[in-house]
Amino acid sequence: MALDGLSIECHSERSTDYYGLGVRLGVYFAWLGSYVANTILPSEFGPAADTSTIFLLTLLIAMANDSRIGDLNQIDGLVLMHLCGGTVFGILSLWGYRTRLYHDQGPGAVRRFGGFGTHIRLAVSLGVSVFGLWFWLYGVKGSLRPMWSVDDSGAGSLNPQECGTLYTFFFAKVRADGGIRIFYIVTCVSCIVYYGVMLLVSSLAGWVSFGRLVELVQFHQWTARNKGKYATGFTQHE
Repeated sequence: MALDGLSIECHSERSTDYYGLGVRLGVYFAWLGSYVANTILPSEFGPAADTSTIFLLTLLIAMANDSRIGDLNQIDGLVLMHLCGGTVFGILSLWGYRTRLYHDQGPGAVRRFGGFGTHIRLAVSLGVSVFGLWFWLYGVKGSLRPMWSVDDSGAGSLNPQECGTLYTFFFAKVRADGGIRIFYIVTCVSCIVYYGVMLLVSSLAGWVSFGRLVELVQFHQWTARNKGKYATGFTQHE
């Protein structure tokens, strides 16, 4: 980061664990695999989306747990939120009607994505949206540690004091705790509403399907127990 012609380096102690080169490459290649599957090999898009969901779930667990114990810095949360946003808006949004499967097969393509996997993707996306709302409401305003702060002994962190201001990029370099928060807060609220409604509707549909399955099983058991013999020798089924 350059400031007044000077080069300033800001370090996060656990940045390599959260979003080191290996982690970023894994996420990027998962995005690439989903894109290739959707455009060239649509039958493999379901497993590719599951791979992206695993990465997304891993990032969500890391952010939520380390925020709880105070190990997550503001800059770490910001980078991880951008990685999660790339998955939610880039790959998992392809699970909707923009996929090639829906274009080729119509609404019946939903069977390609799996009922249980669909619920997992919706739940993880909802969890990321909820954490994102907390991050932009409170995380960038002091709930998470900045890159530079004064501790109880009066000493600051090893980073220069200029690293205490968190910036993000939105067509330009802007302060993360400035007006851009409003945009991200509205986006997170919209995602919470969307994924929450989708998860509720799909859960109700799944519950109804499960109830019908139970009824079919019970009816089959009842008919199996009541196969009486007629005078002709035929069973009830016959």
